[in-house]
Amino acid sequence: MLTQFARLSEQLKLTYTKARVSQTTHFIRGGTVIENDIYGEPGELVTNIEVDSDEPADKVARVVKLAEQSCFAIQSMMRNTPVSASATLKGEPLAY
Repeated sequence: MLTQFARLSEQLKLTYTKARVSQTTHFIRGGTVIENDIYGEPGELVTNIEVDSDEPADKVARVVKLAEQSCFAIQSMMRNTPVSASATLKGEPLAY
């Protein structure tokens, strides 16, 4: 999100002295190995952006919103992103 914020700030002529993003991702694990039903899934992605700027709050808010909308990590969690996976064993495809 910070990359998007910086890029959009430049495009929209938003000046700021500091921008810092922190993201915490929570994951859920369930099932058991013994029953062959173990799984992992995303729980929650918590994002916070701290901005120091003398620009009007509505201008900063617009850039923050656009940065969130174009953030690959946030959007991949919010949308049902297709995933493909494969495996090989000694260079040969492994069915699993």
